Amino acid sequence: MELGDVADELYALAPQDFIAARDARAKDLRADDRALADAVKALRRPAPVAWAVNLLARDDDLDELEALGEKLRAAQQSADRQAITTLGRQRRELVRTLAARAGELADAAGHAVSQTVLDEVAETLQAAMADPDAAAAVRSGRLLRALESVGFEPVELEGALAVPEGVASAPKPGRRKGPRAVTDPDAELRRARADADAAVADARRAVERAEQGTHELADRAAEVDRRREELETEIDDLERNLRDAKKGLAQAERELQRLDRDRGGAERRADQARTALRRAQERRDSLD
Repeated sequence: MELGDVADELYALAPQDFIAARDARAKDLRADDRALADAVKALRRPAPVAWAVNLLARDDDLDELEALGEKLRAAQQSADRQAITTLGRQRRELVRTLAARAGELADAAGHAVSQTVLDEVAETLQAAMADPDAAAAVRSGRLLRALESVGFEPVELEGALAVPEGVASAPKPGRRKGPRAVTDPDAELRRARADADAAVADARRAVERAEQGTHELADRAAEVDRRREELETEIDDLERNLRDAKKGLAQAERELQRLDRDRGGAERRADQARTALRRAQERRDSLD
């Protein structure tokens, strides 16, 4: 079994169930493959938005999302304003439909998500259309956090994917990694908006990291609390056993005292019987 196979099982679970299932899986694997068990134990719990997107990736092949993304990138590269407008409208409709579907899947799984989470789902789906690597990350079903895009620039994927090996797509031929030249009259405004979007994206990622840290600390606190409860139960059992042992010891001591008294009485009766025997023998001898 590979780490990716185990990850696919675990990331289908709700975030609330992830830690317990991950730890149990690692424990089961440890006897046969310690390295794999350690790798499983190191897997991080997904944020609620990532879980909802992972549900969507398992329910829908997302081909339409990726196809529309390719068309949008091509229109952007060729500066086809009419195509950009038409495809942008299609993108908004598709994202709205898929985000709603993610909410339905979460409801069906018994863990409804908030509108804030669904808004982050929509942002993540838009990022998938802006960047083929982001699309591959979303399609993998192993997402850990929300994704955000600034225009059609590469999406920041660091820390966004569990077990990324074999998931991210290779950069497309001729794909730019640096800023794209802007030739339309609204260049300055677009750059300003891009800078503002980048600042918002950085702030949201900081919030995401902080929330993830809070989740992890809460998980660790819950594990310590469970261990404390186990130890308290063990102490209660030991104290109960000690009380039972003391009762048993007291009963044994009382029984020993009774037996000592009975033995003393038996020894006295034996002495008396031996004295009576000796006297009887003496009387008989006197008759001879």
